[in-house]
Amino acid sequence: MFNRKNDDNTYKVGLYIRLSREDGDNLESESISNQRTLLHNYIEQHHFHVINEYVDDGYSGGNFDRPGFKRMLKDLEDKKINCIITKDLSRLGRDHIDTGRYIERYFPENNIRYIAVNDDYDTFRESSGSDMMPFRLSMNDIYAKDISKKVRSSLMAMKEEGKFCGSMPSYGYKRDDADKHKLVPDPKTAPVVKKIFELYTLGYGSSMIADILTQDKEPTPVMIKNHTSRLDKTNHPEIWKSSSVNNILKNRVYTGCTIQHIMQNVSYKSKKKKRVPKSEWIVKENTHEPLVDKNTFLLAQSIRNKSNNYEEGRRKVEYILSQMVYCKDCGARMAISYDNKRDRVTMNCSNYRKFSKYGICSSHYMNYTKLEQELYSRIGELSYQYISHREEFEHILKRECKDTKEELLTQIEKAKQEIDNLRRKQDALYDDKFHEVIDVTTYKRLFDRTMSDMDKWNLKMASCQKELESLSKHSYNDKEYVTIIEDYLKIKHPTRDMIQKIVDKIYIGKDKKIEIYYKIKKEDPVII
Repeated sequence: MFNRKNDDNTYKVGLYIRLSREDGDNLESESISNQRTLLHNYIEQHHFHVINEYVDDGYSGGNFDRPGFKRMLKDLEDKKINCIITKDLSRLGRDHIDTGRYIERYFPENNIRYIAVNDDYDTFRESSGSDMMPFRLSMNDIYAKDISKKVRSSLMAMKEEGKFCGSMPSYGYKRDDADKHKLVPDPKTAPVVKKIFELYTLGYGSSMIADILTQDKEPTPVMIKNHTSRLDKTNHPEIWKSSSVNNILKNRVYTGCTIQHIMQNVSYKSKKKKRVPKSEWIVKENTHEPLVDKNTFLLAQSIRNKSNNYEEGRRKVEYILSQMVYCKDCGARMAISYDNKRDRVTMNCSNYRKFSKYGICSSHYMNYTKLEQELYSRIGELSYQYISHREEFEHILKRECKDTKEELLTQIEKAKQEIDNLRRKQDALYDDKFHEVIDVTTYKRLFDRTMSDMDKWNLKMASCQKELESLSKHSYNDKEYVTIIEDYLKIKHPTRDMIQKIVDKIYIGKDKKIEIYYKIKKEDPVII
């Protein structure tokens, strides 16, 4: 423990408040308002100077993936605050190891004072709670584990009774307004499911059915599952895919059957899930109104099984440039296929192949073999250039890599700032709702708007981070460059692994021009 003089008003305090039903928190004693009142009474008695308040309402203490906690850590790193006060240790976290790491390592190493009021614990003062802290952390962890077991046991019992416990009902159903654990047909989408089975048993293929549903402007599963503002318009969510039709055709839920316990968390401390063996799935018949009768469903499965019986001699080839070639105009991957009539391999924009009838993109037809040969030729020239003008090449490479990294880091920092601003708005909205400055309807509307904006910035940040990781992953040093290039020049038939070390992406324009972006590259793409 650290000993500090009793000069509490020198500390810049952050109040941390957390509540979670998943932890089994008592809503009366642990409510946000009660925690806030207790903490404000404490700081008034000790004359602390409060800088900010951080609230995580509805977040588990089993992990630290919480927006309020992350914002608090950011303020600690920026030296905006240097003291954290919570109602008790469990409000900070219930995970013994990670909570202990913050209290016993992170806070002391960064000269941050931490106080848990009800547990009489203070990292800068010896107190009666100091010796008990490890035991309290253990008990909080055990409590969280026990609550997790009880929650899982309760859920399993409900599943055994045939009650729906999933997060999202299957397309065609919605939760019963009178009983959230019961499914009822959704008047908007149930007729679509019936139409799919009817058309399929009449002989229509899944692709034809998808076209019919798109032309009829029926809502797709993607549109129903995701809020309109969160849809990725570039993936054309309004267009039905044959895969969506097939997923509906094989789903037994439409016969009135509920199948649950297919996935489960690997641990009560982790959100990662693992698949449960089929023998352990919980299957209950006649739990809700069916949308198709069992005979129709079985007939559909019989047709699907016949359709999926591929001939043994079917062509199976792994192409070297698979997943590396993109359409310059719409960004979709170029699909590779074998033209049996002309006995050659071709490429075309996958969006055009699937959705040409809807005017999405245009033909980018290309001979795959010629593209491969041209690429090998260009890589060969690039490799000889590298060997001949190595110093100039390395200078360009390093300058480009540095500029790209700086730009990505700038974009990531901007995204973080925007996300932090939105989180502060959410906290302010919660306070306004709590003090009845705004009603619940207004709060929900404004909160949803901030969530939509936050999703956009999170996607932007994730994209930049992925690009930065890719850049770091392929930032080969001089010796590695030489090895890669020399290896390429030695072999007659490059492998996919070798090409992936040299080429980042290839873009095909509608004018058939090819742009090659190298991992070993100059400032601009090579255009063929």
